[in-house]
Amino acid sequence: MKKASIKYVSAYLPENVVYNQQIEDKIRFEGKKIDQGFLEKLFGSRTRRIASDDMQVSDLASQAAQSVINANRDTVIDLLIFAAASSDLIEPATANIIQGKLGLTCPVMDIKNACNSFVSAIQVSSAFIEAGMYENILVVCGEKLGEVVNYSPQTSEELRKCISGYSLGDAGAAMLLGKNGSEIVYQKFRSWGEYWQLCTVEGGGSMAYRDYDKYYFQSDSRGLKKIFEDEGPKFVNECLNESGWRRGDIDCVVSHQISSTTTDQIARYSGIPASRFVNTFGKYGNTAAATIPLALNEAIEAGKLTKGDKLMLLGLGAGVSLSVQLVEW
Repeated sequence: MKKASIKYVSAYLPENVVYNQQIEDKIRFEGKKIDQGFLEKLFGSRTRRIASDDMQVSDLASQAAQSVINANRDTVIDLLIFAAASSDLIEPATANIIQGKLGLTCPVMDIKNACNSFVSAIQVSSAFIEAGMYENILVVCGEKLGEVVNYSPQTSEELRKCISGYSLGDAGAAMLLGKNGSEIVYQKFRSWGEYWQLCTVEGGGSMAYRDYDKYYFQSDSRGLKKIFEDEGPKFVNECLNESGWRRGDIDCVVSHQISSTTTDQIARYSGIPASRFVNTFGKYGNTAAATIPLALNEAIEAGKLTKGDKLMLLGLGAGVSLSVQLVEW
């Protein structure tokens, strides 16, 4: 049986380029600004893209999706999946709104798994395609994250929890999956739910539906880093052993990125040369679930992937979750 495959990838970036100094100028702690250069020193970021106030999450996703549709006009989309940490609203599914904007008539659904939303949608799509339920699935993502950033923390502890939010950026992405493309030959996901409190936006759910102070992104960055460092090497080794792939055979790695050093850190514990990683953090910051498809699109456009190359997608998400997907390009 033929494996599901990646047939086309696209990304959309808002026109507005925001520099670190603009973010630093917005932050107030104890009535003072933070020092210029602080964010680049902390994260290694330089710029990110920020969507305009009137642009919705569904607009970011639709812009990326339209590029896929335009390039594949003879393809009938059987299923539309929206996969992101962000959303237009709680109900209905953001996928319904995107469907209306794109003029599609297929079934739709949302998949949410923090920064691993998009890669989780790839896994679900693969199962649907290989089971014969759908032939061509369009996975779309839109991340508009500025609205969950707390620029006025009141205490040192609050600053520590919200500081990772200053690295967030906006983006849209889309991927067409089907058969007769770049085959997804291996996939494995693992989660450690006991650590879900390490990274949250509590507002909007039943825990804090009307508590507006809870609508901010909060993260225990050190705690998350420790989990990824403790579990990541074992998980990657397990996946490579199961798949039969050797580190030296991997031509390109596209991973989630929470700082400019994320790819170097993964390279060290995986034994895969850092030169084979696609690093987009300096330009776009942390774009949550859009990060992997955005970086993959950059690799394709830069000619870093050629037919027959071995590609690893490596997901890191709050929750806490890890994923490895191996693709024969």
